[in-house]
Amino acid sequence: MNIVYVEDDPANIMLLERVTHSTGDALITFADAETALDSDTIWDADLLLVDVHLPGELNGLDMADILRRHGVDAPMVVISAYDTPEYVARSGQLGTDQYLVKPVSVPELMDLLNNYRPY
Repeated sequence: MNIVYVEDDPANIMLLERVTHSTGDALITFADAETALDSDTIWDADLLLVDVHLPGELNGLDMADILRRHGVDAPMVVISAYDTPEYVARSGQLGTDQYLVKPVSVPELMDLLNNYRPY
């Protein structure tokens, strides 16, 4: 599975790298929404994982909105430390598939990947 992870925290990236290495999934990471949106990779992902708080002009929810408005229908999961009802509601309004609150454990990440695995 081709996974795109938009996250600026190196520790969170390393954790997902370890998990995807063990599952055999391909992982591409971006530290900000602008760079991710400029990449062709994001438009062909099987699964998008997005943090809310990102450096730059766009946050993860802005990016989710842009992707959905441009017809990207790949599963999109928000993984964020922001667990306020406003962020969760906005995420749902934008058409994301799931909202996970950090910290996320290895078993949770494994379950997440398996739930969205196409086979």
